[in-house]
Amino acid sequence: MKTLRFATITAALCFWMAALETAWARAGGGGGGSHGRGGWLNLIVLPIMLLYSAIITLKVREKSQACKELLARLEKQDPVWDLDAIRRRVSQVFFKVQEAWMERDQNLAKDCMSKAIFDKHKMQTDQLIAEHRRNVLEDINLAEIEIVDVEDFADNKRDRFWVYLKGSMKDFMADDRTRDIVSGKDSQESFAELWKFIREGDTWVLDEIDQKVSLFDLKGFKATTDSSGV
Repeated sequence: MKTLRFATITAALCFWMAALETAWARAGGGGGGSHGRGGWLNLIVLPIMLLYSAIITLKVREKSQACKELLARLEKQDPVWDLDAIRRRVSQVFFKVQEAWMERDQNLAKDCMSKAIFDKHKMQTDQLIAEHRRNVLEDINLAEIEIVDVEDFADNKRDRFWVYLKGSMKDFMADDRTRDIVSGKDSQESFAELWKFIREGDTWVLDEIDQKVSLFDLKGFKATTDSSGV
């Protein structure tokens, strides 16, 4: 009964958060902009948002702790799993990917991405060029990097992990001819995303971006290995 009740509450929260979703423009997303709400609706929405955010935070901490414990064991046999090195790599990739997105030149971050996401981002930024739009990203602050899913295999080519990223930035779309803002606004906004990294040799590269962090996503994450001796 408790499980059913929790599932019902979770589903309701996810529904509300999906309805409140802001359409971001930064790397991995479509057009920028936000949907303003005010008055009595905010009195209903704000507590739901705060509750949902608190539950997400608790789940991220739970998954992160499990991953840290596994990584501490994995790193002894395979240095590529060193947690500090992974966080540095994630930060490096994050900023290079944002730069490539803003400059509409995916080659700037080609060494940081899998072919699949490189091709996807190139198609999206080529469309921005054709539409004379430029995604402006400023005052980027990456505040949290938490590994929330680790999958280690005997076949290193299958190794992967998901990381929870949280921070803030100015994110808006501008006309590259007039510099006028066409969507979004020139103000600092927070973000939370899930990024998937895969292993290419001894290097981690970005393979997927999920800009909608949900409890369903986090629930499915795990810390597992099929390597012998770990």
